[in-house]
Amino acid sequence: MNSTANSPGFVIVELSGPLLLAFSTDWALFAVLTVQLYLYYQAFPNDRVFIKGLVYTVYCISLIQVIFTTIDAFNTFGYGFGDLSALETAEFGWLVAPVFGGIVALVVQSFYAFRLYQLSRSWIIPSGIALAALGTCVAGILEGVSARQASRLNLAKVGVNLSTELAVTTVLFLVGTALIDITIAACMTSYLTKSDTGFRRTHALATKFIRLSIETGMITALVAILTLALFFGIPGKAYYVVPGHSISGVYANTLFAVLNSRFQILKGRADVSPSDVIVSIPSNVRSPVVSITRERFSEGATPVHTVQAMELKQMNDSATAV
Repeated sequence: MNSTANSPGFVIVELSGPLLLAFSTDWALFAVLTVQLYLYYQAFPNDRVFIKGLVYTVYCISLIQVIFTTIDAFNTFGYGFGDLSALETAEFGWLVAPVFGGIVALVVQSFYAFRLYQLSRSWIIPSGIALAALGTCVAGILEGVSARQASRLNLAKVGVNLSTELAVTTVLFLVGTALIDITIAACMTSYLTKSDTGFRRTHALATKFIRLSIETGMITALVAILTLALFFGIPGKAYYVVPGHSISGVYANTLFAVLNSRFQILKGRADVSPSDVIVSIPSNVRSPVVSITRERFSEGATPVHTVQAMELKQMNDSATAV
């Protein structure tokens, strides 16, 4: 097969540039994910084993993916430096983008489906989301297999003319993930809005989670839509590999962002103001420290507020004595 890199009129940056950006994006997203893992490890040691297993499983998948990305990057720009045909050979590209992306998307979307069940106490919508996520994951794996069947993946010509099977599986994977993410964001917003009691503290928490659900859902959906648009809109270019490579990393980071959104920075912008304190304490009584924690994913699966009983009793005794 003739190399497109050696054909007349070929511009090398149109192939090497997107590859370099794709590799760099993978490394950057993994670095952010590592920082988020450290914050999760420090903040939530009492999470359920299921949640911890989910977190570390997603991180291990991302670690394997970035290793394969590094191997491809070294083969392309290291061993293949100066060889234009090396730009067209992606040894693990078929595995990094569609296969790992589909698996991580399945895990994250299934987790969101479980959260929807916790909010709605109904399996109808969550089950539909989980089944749709499984279908898109299968489509992503088939997309990777279709790309792997070629002995040489010609990135510059990837598009609707490469393979009908590859085109169909690509559409199913990217369109499916985008629609699922939009559905999750809409359902999460609806359920959280209904659960808003109107109290200041509850309203702030509901607004926070609504905003987070919309932001994370829209980010992952936009990445899938952008990949699809570049894949079919510019079939003669390799620009689509930049968002395509980042699908797995974006999903993993959104999951970690949702889990880490539970902790609060003391004296920060979202801290409780003095007007939010319900119990009034006489001015001449030293205020005890009342610890209130919210463990949404701890044992019990429902938000639990715990107050230190001894300290509260001490406050009441002091107030009575006065």
